[in-house]
Amino acid sequence: GRAHFQVAPINPLLIVITVTHMTSVLTAAIALRRAGHTLRGFAMSSVPAGSCAVVAGNAETHEELRACKIGGCCGRNTPLLPAEDVAARMPAIPRWALSGDGKAISTRFVARDWKAAMGFFNAVSDVAEEEGHHPDLHLENWREVRVSLSTHAIGGLSLPDLVIAAKIDNIEVAYSAKWLKSAEAAAYAKDASHHASDTAGGRAAAG
Repeated sequence: GRAHFQVAPINPLLIVITVTHMTSVLTAAIALRRAGHTLRGFAMSSVPAGSCAVVAGNAETHEELRACKIGGCCGRNTPLLPAEDVAARMPAIPRWALSGDGKAISTRFVARDWKAAMGFFNAVSDVAEEEGHHPDLHLENWREVRVSLSTHAIGGLSLPDLVIAAKIDNIEVAYSAKWLKSAEAAAYAKDASHHASDTAGGRAAAG
């Protein structure tokens, strides 16, 4: 039998495909890949229209998220990112944790000293101002840093939150040596070093 396709545009980046043979799935995957989409089984990850001024690929990997440009597109008209799409992208930003209600992401660490914490905050400010989307910054006990992201105007997570998270991941930080001794912190720093090495002169440094 011949393969039958039903292509129904739901939005510019979401296509529903019905295929009757596995060979047809592979053919469809190749065609969609050439068109700039990713086929995962029968479902594709989508990016809601109006999420960012520039979307790199499907904004699924750390590199794609970091390459996106928010362009100030963040406000009451910013679309929420569906929970399943948020979950699919969390592995790309492993240092960030999803809140219990799924409405925010956050990361935390202990800086080497006050100066290192303030340097980090200033670097985050530069990123936030350039992109037009601002995280909540918290400092306790003079060097314990926490950063949380949520699109407050819509009461949940949007693609810009994940984009800012990926960009923050590439900020060089001098961490507390004591904090780095924990397994979780070591994994955090290793991931930070991996991402920072992708940028010119970037590498997380332990203090």
